[in-house]
Amino acid sequence: MSAKAVKKSRARRKSTPEDVRRSFDEEDAPAPFYLLHGDEEYGRRQLYHWLLERLTPAVAAEFNVDTFHADALDPQRFLDVYFSYPMMATQRLVVLKGIDKLSPAHTKALEPVVEQGAETSLLLMVGAKIDMRRKLFAQLASKGQAVEFKVPYDDKLPQAIGGIAKDKGMEIQPEAIDLLGMYMGPRQLQEIAHELDKLSIYAGEGNLIESRHVNETSGSGRNTSIFDFTDAVGSSDAPRAQRLLHDLLEQGEEPARILPMLSRHLQLLLRTQQLEQQRLPRDEMARALGISPFFLAPYRTQARQLTPASLWRGLSALRQADDLIKGGGRGRNRPHVVMDLCLAQLLGRPGATTTI
Repeated sequence: MSAKAVKKSRARRKSTPEDVRRSFDEEDAPAPFYLLHGDEEYGRRQLYHWLLERLTPAVAAEFNVDTFHADALDPQRFLDVYFSYPMMATQRLVVLKGIDKLSPAHTKALEPVVEQGAETSLLLMVGAKIDMRRKLFAQLASKGQAVEFKVPYDDKLPQAIGGIAKDKGMEIQPEAIDLLGMYMGPRQLQEIAHELDKLSIYAGEGNLIESRHVNETSGSGRNTSIFDFTDAVGSSDAPRAQRLLHDLLEQGEEPARILPMLSRHLQLLLRTQQLEQQRLPRDEMARALGISPFFLAPYRTQARQLTPASLWRGLSALRQADDLIKGGGRGRNRPHVVMDLCLAQLLGRPGATTTI
């Protein structure tokens, strides 16, 4: 590969928080630009503070660190500061927060930063989701390091939970990680970090967090678990599923959270059916599903008992129920009725429909 091709390949490659930290471990010179963006706030904030600590000049920091906010930005003032020389230090740090609030005009006005650059300034930009097609952001990513923070989904969730636990100095069983991931589902990592703090207190500071602790505490001490409910639906146990649904709703569990968990369960059963045809070893199948081998057996049992057609019908019913609850009709004001009717469809009762 030519040097030019290597350069292009590096420019297209997305950095991870680990890449950024590793570059400091390897004693590389700091990148001229750091762009932290995306909807996942916890990881973004963690890396922001980590970088802020390392990029702040050791000498005269009060004169060489300037922070701007995008929603009250004077582009010319920003450029004047960025292109000015540091005081009694080799470099200054310029921080721009809330870049998702930058208007197209302000984004355009800041392009001299990437077109000309300043060897004596480092730029750290941070914010929620942005349009990477804008020239400023694309060039920042190409010439510096850009990290996008997304809310982790099923296959990435255990790794994210393990990473947070490690950062907090907690020991947690792999089975407990999987169980917590299944209970919490895709959501902001700050909520998961809070749940880990709660688990650490419950297990005893410094003690191993086990799956039983997750079962006993997740959901603020609720008696009924969403996992029990999804298991009852997957097992076609109508009386148990009906009772557990009513228990969940009485405990204050939101339909907006129950529906995605049910959808995830049915999708995993469909995927299990596909993997069974490949005759994969147990551990390899669990890895492909993104779950611990510890939880594989119930999925295999349920997948054998249900047809793909029934699972697809179930997913369709869940989507319809979600639309009814989120829409502007009667379903929005009667979510419990919608859930009852949806469950009837999932369990294959004759004539059941989620239309109200």
